[in-house]
Amino acid sequence: MTTSVPNQHAEEAITDHFRSVDSAPADYAVDRPSSGVNGFLVTFVGLSLVFLCARMVLAHTDFVQVPRDPVLFAKVHGDVVFPLRMFLVLFFISYAAFAYSNVWRRLFIGISLLGKFLVFCFAVDITAWLLHDAGIIDISVFGAQMISGLAALAIFPHTIMRQAQLPPQGPMPSVLPQLPLRPFLTWLGCLLLAIAGAAIAIHVLYNLVDVLKDWAILGGIGAGVFLMQQILAVSTALLGLRALKKSRSHEFAPRVAILVPAHNEAHSIAATIEAVDDAAETYPGKVHLYVVNNASSDTTQEVAAETIANCRFITGEVLECPTPGKAIALNMGVEEIKEEFIVRIDADTVIGPGCLETAMRHFANPDVGCVGGLPLPLEEKTWIDKCRLVEVYMRHGFFQVSLDGYQGVMGIPGMFAVYRRSQLIEVGGMVQGMNGEDTDICMRLTSAGYHSVADPHAVYYSETPASYAHLREQRTRWFRSIYHLTARNRAILLDRRTMVGTFVLPFNLVNAARRAMLLPLLMYASLTGFIFHATFTTMRWQPIVATLLGMSMIMTVAVCLLWRPSSVRFIPLYLGFRVLRSYFTLASALSLIYPPMHPRVPTLAGLRLSGPRARHQRHLDELREPNPDPLVPPDITQPE
Repeated sequence: MTTSVPNQHAEEAITDHFRSVDSAPADYAVDRPSSGVNGFLVTFVGLSLVFLCARMVLAHTDFVQVPRDPVLFAKVHGDVVFPLRMFLVLFFISYAAFAYSNVWRRLFIGISLLGKFLVFCFAVDITAWLLHDAGIIDISVFGAQMISGLAALAIFPHTIMRQAQLPPQGPMPSVLPQLPLRPFLTWLGCLLLAIAGAAIAIHVLYNLVDVLKDWAILGGIGAGVFLMQQILAVSTALLGLRALKKSRSHEFAPRVAILVPAHNEAHSIAATIEAVDDAAETYPGKVHLYVVNNASSDTTQEVAAETIANCRFITGEVLECPTPGKAIALNMGVEEIKEEFIVRIDADTVIGPGCLETAMRHFANPDVGCVGGLPLPLEEKTWIDKCRLVEVYMRHGFFQVSLDGYQGVMGIPGMFAVYRRSQLIEVGGMVQGMNGEDTDICMRLTSAGYHSVADPHAVYYSETPASYAHLREQRTRWFRSIYHLTARNRAILLDRRTMVGTFVLPFNLVNAARRAMLLPLLMYASLTGFIFHATFTTMRWQPIVATLLGMSMIMTVAVCLLWRPSSVRFIPLYLGFRVLRSYFTLASALSLIYPPMHPRVPTLAGLRLSGPRARHQRHLDELREPNPDPLVPPDITQPE
């Protein structure tokens, strides 16, 4: 009996090794169960059915003329095909109902979201009517809906940033960088080219565009928008390839320090160290390894020390960091390191041959602040591995390269990232207590005048989640980080001194909102298009399918063919994974904490909270009262 206890603990450590204090930082996130997002979806579908049924009943009774979508003067500009605005209203109501706070704050969130959206819709409709009445231009109902839909993608993150409990603004450099004229003109030129190319294609190839719409290749938010996005990405990616080739041509191989933070990584740390030793065999400079054992409860320290002792081409040591937290371990390592160049590697990552040489060459340019590579999955056995492979080719093998074209790389994954130690110290080191510390350091390096480089020729292999629970924890943490990062770096948002602040960060905020709405939109479109088709007779299935497939699928096929043709067979899995990714993005937005509002109402006598809720409530109480009485029960209620 007694001998089985350590084995049981070891198995639990391996199974649950992915959980840490960084999974849901106590001050800015809550580890909500799946019932939170599931409840949102059930409520959203229920509200949709109530609205659609009520509209159908009212329309058949002739009691009142009910519009298909709240668009003023719709008959002047055409007819409603799809009730997009009502979808956004229902989405905002559902989000406010399930936001993590008390009922008064949730009510305020709902009023804020709906108020801003309805005011904008009214302004768009009045403007469209005035322009039509003056004979200047006709804005169709579809156009008015698309404009208001794009506004909703900005209203959602704007409300979150204004009301959620997020990290404070971080330190800014004393000397701000100058406007990067060349990258800005490059991006602007590619954008104008994309707009012109999409417009020409729509008008000149009108018949072909109609055929592509019929085959659900173009559609969704509009054929022109789809075409413009792809032309912009392709043109900037070509420039990115050119810039990478030039930067990679330098010879530069200084002494480097390898920094590996490890928390309960006894099952993988040996492979990580051995890969570093193999890579050092061909690297011209000296390599010293620092493993920071971060409050591990398994045998990480023993395994790391034994593996280092058997290395042939590197020297190394194991440092002890008793305080849990990856950023804490990283900062401790930076303090101990004497080398100027630091290669940060996660303890579940294996670098490939030539990875060090390729990455270090970019630092011949003193303006480069961080360099990353291509994070391929270690294996291709599970459906998660296969989806991740296609995702890596799209994200890191294409879109990150397009960002390289105009110095727009916002972040380098901490799985493998190279920094200058002096620059890390200059911008304040790794931030603690929030998600996205790897991207945050890149953004602060950008604000100090340096830029990041993502080179897909620097190949490394990283462990993918072995279970759905691990995948959910990882993606919720990743997708939540966009709000933490924006809050901490709010000073560069829409700041023209960096391409990240000018375009990339705002785009990522809007894209996070779009991804959170994707699954609810598909559910809502299915209801209106199939169950209530008698009401929306002009609605077609092609735009629904094009939202998920369409041009993005063609680009995915093209990118996979360029990287590895055999990966094309995983694309159907990846397309389904995109829907699951939307689910996790929505879950991340629902995991944000909103400070409760406190009107003068009596509290519920005897109400007691325990676990994560109690910890968050105590934290919020401390924020609003200098000496909260621990005997007074909290008056916050949370939806499950």
